[in-house]
Amino acid sequence: MARVIENVRVGESPDWLKKRLDKIGIRSINNVVDVTNYLLMELGQPMHAFDAGLITAQTIIVRRARPEEKITTIDGKEHKLDKDMLVIADPGKSIAVAGVMGGADTEVNNRTKTVILESAYFNPVSVHKTSKFLKLRTESSIRFEHGVDWMTVEEALDRAAAMIAGLGKGNVLRGKIDIKTRERKPKAVTIRPERVNQILGTDIAKAEMMSILKRLGFAINGNKVRIPLFRAADISREIDLIEEISRIYGYDRIRATMPNTAFPGKETDKEDIFRSRVREIMIGCGLHEVQTYSMLGPKDFEKIGLPLEKAIPVANPLNPEEGYMRTKMLPSLLNVILHNLNRQVKDVFIFEIGKTFNPSSQKLPEEKGVLCAAATGSPFMSALDKGQIEYFYTKGIVENLLSALGIEDYKFVETISHLVQPGKGAELVNLGLLGELHPDIRRNYGLAPNNFGSGIENPVCFFEIDLDALFKLFKEEKRYKPLPKFPSVSRDIAMFVPKGLENQLILTTIRKTGAEMIENVYLFDRFKDSLAYRIVYRNPERTLTDAEVNSKHEEIAQNLESKLNVRVRR
Repeated sequence: MARVIENVRVGESPDWLKKRLDKIGIRSINNVVDVTNYLLMELGQPMHAFDAGLITAQTIIVRRARPEEKITTIDGKEHKLDKDMLVIADPGKSIAVAGVMGGADTEVNNRTKTVILESAYFNPVSVHKTSKFLKLRTESSIRFEHGVDWMTVEEALDRAAAMIAGLGKGNVLRGKIDIKTRERKPKAVTIRPERVNQILGTDIAKAEMMSILKRLGFAINGNKVRIPLFRAADISREIDLIEEISRIYGYDRIRATMPNTAFPGKETDKEDIFRSRVREIMIGCGLHEVQTYSMLGPKDFEKIGLPLEKAIPVANPLNPEEGYMRTKMLPSLLNVILHNLNRQVKDVFIFEIGKTFNPSSQKLPEEKGVLCAAATGSPFMSALDKGQIEYFYTKGIVENLLSALGIEDYKFVETISHLVQPGKGAELVNLGLLGELHPDIRRNYGLAPNNFGSGIENPVCFFEIDLDALFKLFKEEKRYKPLPKFPSVSRDIAMFVPKGLENQLILTTIRKTGAEMIENVYLFDRFKDSLAYRIVYRNPERTLTDAEVNSKHEEIAQNLESKLNVRVRR
């Protein structure tokens, strides 16, 4: 919308206008520009004044910017426009960036005689995008972004034309140009007083609610609330009106209550209980839980000797070092250990419950629940005993985990995995892998001495277990087992074992030989190739005699020597 004022004398504004502008932080320019700035603050409607004599063919067009088009704004800076930007132009050039800033070529100056005054409503989203792209944030753009009142566009234009004519001794020509594309009518929203009180937890009377809305400029007709156009951008629903009521009523008057957290969400199931139990067991074993990213970089796969071609790439990684989904969790924990060692934290005992990702024949990758733990340093708190961690420490944690979960049917066998130092690891059949990290991999991670004598000498032990497979063996229910009525008898057996003989094979042989009498058997000492086991004998029906125990113990010793080629120390 535009109006024309002729025979304007552009000059200094009167003192009253300059003082008012000064008090709100606006510098006085001239009587024409000062009027538009003053009414911007008074009515909230941005306007712009053009020098009609500088506009080609006295014609104004509203259009999109042309490709590669440029404009110099009134701040003296040149801007390259985008084809989606709205501009005000004459037949030859752009004379303003719509809703943001006018052009320098047509700005009002002391030689101006005829003024074209423009007042408009521009789309808030369009103005925001233009302002952001050009990095031009002005008082006008801020108002348009928030949305101006359609009803004020004409009111502000008429008032500005009258003020300019009065201060500049000009004449306002009859009529005005209006190119609005559609009528905009105020929107009405229904409000329910009982709903207001239900949402706020209050007991506000309906009359007070309507009084608050009237004071804010809303028109009331029964339960219908008409939204003024200047609030149409931020109020369109009943909940918006409730927010306005609560704001004026006073948040301090609304009683604080605990939210009702009951909701029909996911109930705790057996798998949740299982994971919580695993977490508790790991913490009870002295491990600290960590959470790492599920992505790894190419270097991580190379360091640990995993094929990168089997990993699933991330489409748009934020970091090149996190460009692939992990196929094993161990590299993530080794990075955590390295991070701690670099900060002089020598004893690191950590675990993580997470997922690994492997390609599958389906559209989505195979996600597998995994428990992984890694440790280095000394597991002993005593300052007198600072022995370094070894494979049997992590094996003990795994056995403790299996026992606490009620899993008895498991088996350790020799492993040939490249991750494990030969002779210092095992495969937990169908469940996972454990052992001491291979020195080559430690060296790749800077966790072992290199050719220059630097690095960390301490071993790193780990285990990685398939949680999904472990869950299938989990026994949630505990069966009551009465305490034994009869005493147990313990006997130790020590032996020299040939190289390569598995501990599991020795345990199996002992259990099979004394199945009806053995309650428990475990390795409790070792020195080089000598191993010592403790066998606990018990009969649930009666007390065993020394003669019975000694006879069975000797039978076990003979079986071990004949079947496994060990030499029992007697």
